Amino acid sequence: MKSKPSAGFTLIEALVVISITAILVAIGVPSFQSFVAGRAVIGQVSEVASALRLARAEAIKRGAPVTVCRTEDPQAETPACAADGDWATGWVVFVDRGATGVVDDTDVVVQVHDAVVNSGGITRVGTTAITFLASGVAVGAAGSFMFRPTVPEGTDDYTRLSRLVCVNFVGSTRMADGEVCV
Repeated sequence: MKSKPSAGFTLIEALVVISITAILVAIGVPSFQSFVAGRAVIGQVSEVASALRLARAEAIKRGAPVTVCRTEDPQAETPACAADGDWATGWVVFVDRGATGVVDDTDVVVQVHDAVVNSGGITRVGTTAITFLASGVAVGAAGSFMFRPTVPEGTDDYTRLSRLVCVNFVGSTRMADGEVCV
């Protein structure tokens, strides 16, 4: 009498497959987290550079100063500029009719950017606000933004994924090597 062939997996086969899967996941998850953190930093660089280009274009188009500044409450009815701090909380682009560098009743808000997600921080070296004149020249633009990833500080990935973006007097941005804009 012949026995029927087995139609399933043995316990040992299932344990081998689970072990191999666990090893692959353990290897892949840190790489994936690093990939996601790097893509987030690149996206944030693009968003800040886009806000600066928008502010410059609006200043030229409207023939009036346009300011970009950090805000702590982008959801406020009239978002206010904030002092030094993390730009990851959000920023506001507004027509600065009073040329005060502060959003007031006479100003027109052009764009409000909500807080960015997946950020290890965006810090500004230089003035806290950048104002573009009608000529397109930026007052207070010279300086830089440092974009940090969400990976642990002190790791190779933290250093590798951090980005320094230099801003010149016309508001143009460029990536810099190292920790200083030259």
